[in-house]
Amino acid sequence: HGIALTFAVNGYKTAIVDTSNEKLEEARRKIAANLETLVEFGEVTRAAADQAKALLTYTVKLEDVAPQADFVSEAVFESPEVKRPVYAQLDKLCRPDCILSSSTSALNIFEIAQVSNPGRLIIAHWFNPPHIMPLVEVVKGPQTSEDTVEKVMLLLKQVGKSPALINQYIPGFIINRLSSALSREASYMITQGWVTAEDIDNAISSTYGLRYPFEGHMQLYDYVGWDVVLNVSKTMTPQLCSSTGPNPLASKLVEEGRLGIKVGKGLADYSNVDIAKMQRDRVINILKMRQAVKALKSE
Repeated sequence: HGIALTFAVNGYKTAIVDTSNEKLEEARRKIAANLETLVEFGEVTRAAADQAKALLTYTVKLEDVAPQADFVSEAVFESPEVKRPVYAQLDKLCRPDCILSSSTSALNIFEIAQVSNPGRLIIAHWFNPPHIMPLVEVVKGPQTSEDTVEKVMLLLKQVGKSPALINQYIPGFIINRLSSALSREASYMITQGWVTAEDIDNAISSTYGLRYPFEGHMQLYDYVGWDVVLNVSKTMTPQLCSSTGPNPLASKLVEEGRLGIKVGKGLADYSNVDIAKMQRDRVINILKMRQAVKALKSE
C-alpha cells in the first residue's frame, strides 16, 4: 500500500491487486491514514491527497488491470512458490513492454520468474515505510535491458526516490549486507557481555545518526584518510567476529519467543506499550528527519 501511495500521490493512476478483499480494505484504510499524516506535515496538499485517492483502484481481479499497466511492482509473500505463479500470470496478461519489478529483499527473482521478455524484469526493493523512505535498491538481472534500467531509475526519481543501482544480483543487496555485518558485530559484543544493547544503540545514534544524513560511510573515510583506515584495519579486522553461523543473539531471542514489537517482547518489553502509537511516532520521527535533511541539503 505504501508503494501504491507513492505513485498515486505523484499523479500516476495506480491499481492495488490482492487476493483478499479484507486486505484491500485494510490497504485503503492505511493509505487514508498515511495521507492525513503527509498533509499534517506539509508533505502534500489536501488537493494532492484527494487526487491520490481518486487515482487508486483496488481489485482482486488481476486480469482487469494488468493489460493496461506500464509498470508493475510485485510485493507478494517472500517465497519462490508464491512468486513464480504470479509472474506466470503477469507474463500472460501484461503487454510485452510492461516493466515487471519485484520488491523482494533477498530472493533472486531472475531465477524464479519465467517471463517471455526477461529484458523487462528488474528488482526494485523499497524500504519501510515506502511512501517516506527515499531509498529504493534497483538490481539488474543477467538479461535486464539498459532501457529498463534507465526507465526505472528515472521513474523512481520522478516520484521522489533516491535509487541505488546494483549491477548484478547479490544476496542482501546493499543495505541488508551492511546491516548483517553491523548486526553480527553488535550481537557478538552483547553476547560477550562487553556492552548492552542500549549502549550499542546510543553509540550508533550519537555518531552515525548525526553524520549519515549528509555524509555516507565511504565519504567519511575520504575525510578521515585511507591511511588511517588501513592502519586501523590491520589491528581491528582480526579481532572482529568471524562466525559464519546464524546470529547468536537472534537465535537466543527467537528460541525464547522474544521476536520484537510484533509479539510485545524483544530485547525490551513492549507488553504495556501502545504499539499503534509507537509505530505512528516512528513514522513521524522519520518524516521530521527527512524534512531536516532536505533543509540541510538545500542550504
